[in-house]
Amino acid sequence: MASPISFLSILIIPLLVTSLFYHVSNADRALVEKVCTQSSDYQYCLSVLLSDPEGLTNILYRLGLVSTSVSLKIIPTIDDDIANYLDTVTDTGMKARITGCRTDISGILEDIKQARIDAGTQAYIDEYNILVSAQNKIAGCNTRFMAPPTVTSPIKSSTSKIEKLINISLVIARMLK
Repeated sequence: MASPISFLSILIIPLLVTSLFYHVSNADRALVEKVCTQSSDYQYCLSVLLSDPEGLTNILYRLGLVSTSVSLKIIPTIDDDIANYLDTVTDTGMKARITGCRTDISGILEDIKQARIDAGTQAYIDEYNILVSAQNKIAGCNTRFMAPPTVTSPIKSSTSKIEKLINISLVIARMLK
């Protein structure tokens, strides 16, 4: 027959181990929430960072790597969507504006790749500067639709996602630099 101490240890040890994991995940979640509170869209930020299994971390620089990695997955998909939309556009002025945005988005993708390298080597000031460059490119894209004749951007939802992705990475880079 098992002694009362053995019986209690069988119950207590798993509870202790579980509580250790609970505290780690709370610390991880707290960092993600701290970053997302400073982002332009809290809910979108949470969904982006927590969409990656590595996103739940309490190490800020790793969270930055997650942010750029997720961007590297999402931006090409957005670019493909814009390319498909571009095939349906017949107005030459609109086609030129959207084509210009696709060029900007290609540049942004290259910037994000460089930001990922900079984050990996912990060159946070360089990462921050390249993300500002990416932010300026998406702003330039949006400005194309404000120039006369002003029109509503048909790709605004796509460019908005890119803006939010860059913003998340900028928040993290700002916290690191």
